[in-house]
Amino acid sequence: MNAHPIQWQAPQPLWARFGTTPASAATAADQGRPAILRFASDDFMEQMLGTLARDPSGIDALVARPETWRSPMAEQADLIERTPIPRIAQTGIRKLLAKKTKASVPATTHEADDPHAQAQTFKLPLKLYQPAHQRYYLVASSLICGLPGLPERAVVPGATEQVNYVIRRLLPAAPGNADELSEFAYVKNAQGGRWQRVSDDAGEFVAGEELLPVFPLTYRDDAALARTLWGGYVPVGRREEFVSVTVDRASAPAFAAGQQQLLTNAEPPAKRKSKLARVTQFQMEVAEPWKNLIRSSFRSLDVRSDFDGKTEPVGDLDKRIFEFNLQQQNVSWLILLDFADFLSLHLPDVWTAIENSDPGPLAQSPKSEARRDLYDWLGTARMSTALKNALQLTVNLKTALAWPGAKSELRTPMSSLRDALKAIRAPGVREKLERIELNYINHKDSLSHTDWPDFHFVLAGLNTVNVPDGPFKDLVNAVGPNIDEFTPDPEEPTVKNPPPTVNQPQPSLPLKAAEQRERLGTDVDRLTALVGRALVESIEVGAPPLPFALQLKNSLAANVGDPGWFVARFVYMRRDCGPLHPPVLSAPTQKFQLASFFDSDAPARPIRISLPMDTSPAGLRKYSKNTAFVLSDMLCGQVQRAKGLGFIDLVLSVLPWPFHKDLDLGAGGSCKTGEINIGMICSLSIPIVTICALILLMIIISLLDFIFRWMPYFIMCFPIPGLKGKKK
Repeated sequence: MNAHPIQWQAPQPLWARFGTTPASAATAADQGRPAILRFASDDFMEQMLGTLARDPSGIDALVARPETWRSPMAEQADLIERTPIPRIAQTGIRKLLAKKTKASVPATTHEADDPHAQAQTFKLPLKLYQPAHQRYYLVASSLICGLPGLPERAVVPGATEQVNYVIRRLLPAAPGNADELSEFAYVKNAQGGRWQRVSDDAGEFVAGEELLPVFPLTYRDDAALARTLWGGYVPVGRREEFVSVTVDRASAPAFAAGQQQLLTNAEPPAKRKSKLARVTQFQMEVAEPWKNLIRSSFRSLDVRSDFDGKTEPVGDLDKRIFEFNLQQQNVSWLILLDFADFLSLHLPDVWTAIENSDPGPLAQSPKSEARRDLYDWLGTARMSTALKNALQLTVNLKTALAWPGAKSELRTPMSSLRDALKAIRAPGVREKLERIELNYINHKDSLSHTDWPDFHFVLAGLNTVNVPDGPFKDLVNAVGPNIDEFTPDPEEPTVKNPPPTVNQPQPSLPLKAAEQRERLGTDVDRLTALVGRALVESIEVGAPPLPFALQLKNSLAANVGDPGWFVARFVYMRRDCGPLHPPVLSAPTQKFQLASFFDSDAPARPIRISLPMDTSPAGLRKYSKNTAFVLSDMLCGQVQRAKGLGFIDLVLSVLPWPFHKDLDLGAGGSCKTGEINIGMICSLSIPIVTICALILLMIIISLLDFIFRWMPYFIMCFPIPGLKGKKK
């Protein structure tokens, strides 16, 4: 082994290019550094193979350098062999190319000057772009023996020897210390991935580190000797995965110790006890939808704020309040059902107390005090009398509705949130609520439908004096004093309480109530804190995994200001030798960044969309309607309802009084013929759809220009003389 030390070097075709001029003298580290090769065509593998077949040293034109769409790299010549030539002639051509004087390649740099910068010199990082930007990247290196002449190390694929490469992230060893960057290995297992800090010797392999595949590229060098170049594709598209996982700044164990852990710990490590997944589930299914109901209640007042001082007729006001509350009630039933399901699954003793109307057994439960507080608050959260009355059919509404059999009270209001949760889980209620195809609106077929629950309990609506109201107002009493900011922390998954809210008197008509709306929306976090207090930290079972957005938020919050630097290293290992012969890692590549999909510096992939030339009815009729849309019976009914609407109808429906005009949509339902439900398959002409999409896009862009002011940067058109729609 000592006679044949194994090393990783820069790709052999580049050896003669390093350090040929004093201005760009490459260090020994540069000569041992793998190269990143950049391609700007979808046939990048053919380009690579063609370059190696014709002139291997030509890959110097492929070495990645900083670029933007304003300053792209100079494109290399097409070196793919298009026409076969005799091998003896090919050998001669290769020798001539080898003797040809070529400009040396400077040592690779991390940044380059932006030639378009005017006031000062801006540095461009080496950024790798995605296939959507028509960019592809390969890392390449040569595996050699450290002997005079640097002979190639032969590796038999599938044997005990293995060649791979790894991607490592450069992060501060301690948060906030951006001056000292350390390498972090991507360790991936059944529980997910994490970035684990490598020991002080960054050239050491970390047991469990993700190995990315490489492939051998055979070619002949200038002396016509067979050579192998190892290459691997850089998965730039995995950027979001890489930046969203957690970072472990504890130093990874040495390779031998880590390998021993992998051998001895056949069972996966025990999951950490937490309550974060359950708290997040409650926020997504109950708290946030409830906040949106509160916001919509206040928003219905904001749109009428410009007409302050004008009196809306009593009948119109009552009708508008009643119909708005019906919409809110439709969603409230679904939120109540999810709330009850959450309690039944994650706080079964609290749910048993609700079902039996007996909190006695809670005294023996874990977190008994917190669970009793939750049970008691659910009993005090009520609808006000004014809100209950707004859900009744008054004399004015009877006249407006005028349908036979109307009652003064459609459904009985529940006395408390606790009773409403119990009623929503009554036998048969779930099945009826989830199968109904109608919307809960002011129409006799909908209001009288027996599949709706037989009670009312609106979580947020408008009362009879047109003020947002609901049980959310009781949330200020949901927690006691000495409360901290509510923040579910993934590192310390305890649930704290939101800051206290100063009780301010509610104005009789809180117009322009955005601040009030957000304050009351924040109060819903008090309920989340109350539920979180009642939960016990445990191995979370039954809760959905944390949403990707939360994982990304935690990662970004832990690495604020991180520019996202990465490096790659090649790995040679003897799989059966264990710690006796640890893996051999190459020097790191030049550091690089991974571009996001909407990176502003990214080159633009050329895309041509040809719209129909002849857009007259005579021309459009010739296009085949060969795109099928399958519509269920329910979607068919909704489409039929929308087809009868016009643009003016939609505008008037969102304008405030006195310009408001209700949409006449009926009660909804499915497409039917008699008692048979009918779906549809509609055949559309895609060219016509594309024209509509373009026109709607231009209209929407023009409207939103009032906010974004983006029109000067949106479009540029070039005239084409003689391009006609109809040929004469």
